[in-house]
Amino acid sequence: MPNKTYYRDAPAYCHSFFDLVQTDDLLNELEKSRIFTQELFHLITPDTENYAYAPSKWTTKEVVQHVIDCERVYTYRALRFSRFDSTELPGFDENQYIENLKSTHLNLSDLKEEYDCVRNSTMTLFKNMTDEMLDFKGKANKVNFTPRALGFMTVGHNLHHCHFIMTNYLKLPPAMQINKGGLSNGTKS
Repeated sequence: MPNKTYYRDAPAYCHSFFDLVQTDDLLNELEKSRIFTQELFHLITPDTENYAYAPSKWTTKEVVQHVIDCERVYTYRALRFSRFDSTELPGFDENQYIENLKSTHLNLSDLKEEYDCVRNSTMTLFKNMTDEMLDFKGKANKVNFTPRALGFMTVGHNLHHCHFIMTNYLKLPPAMQINKGGLSNGTKS
């Protein structure tokens, strides 16, 4: 992310996610990462959707569910802070969230639909925030965030896991990358 001042609005563990964001235009980056994720969904086959690259690791579908769960948590925090709510919010256990789903049968088609619904909601939420709302500092999981930082974290976290799926689950070549919001095989067209 070009504007490094936003980095101070979130803890250091978020900065690697911010590094994956190409511009400071939050709504554009949310849309680009949506396109990238939707294209990635098309590459997940029945053979790879239940694949885990190592014992005790999440399956591809569980990673997708994790992205959705985190986006919901991040945007809930952003909503609260954008309404100038200074109530400290708790953290969450991402591993427990997935473990609690083990008894359900995740359906990739349903996950795709859920992702789109959640992202539409996220974009609508951020679209209606003023700069003052975006820059209000709140505390979650014992650290400070602004809604703007949570929005960029949503994008970067999404991209991080998309790249992780591409590399560790789908075994796609490293040349695959984001190109204007979509997948590219590294060749010029």
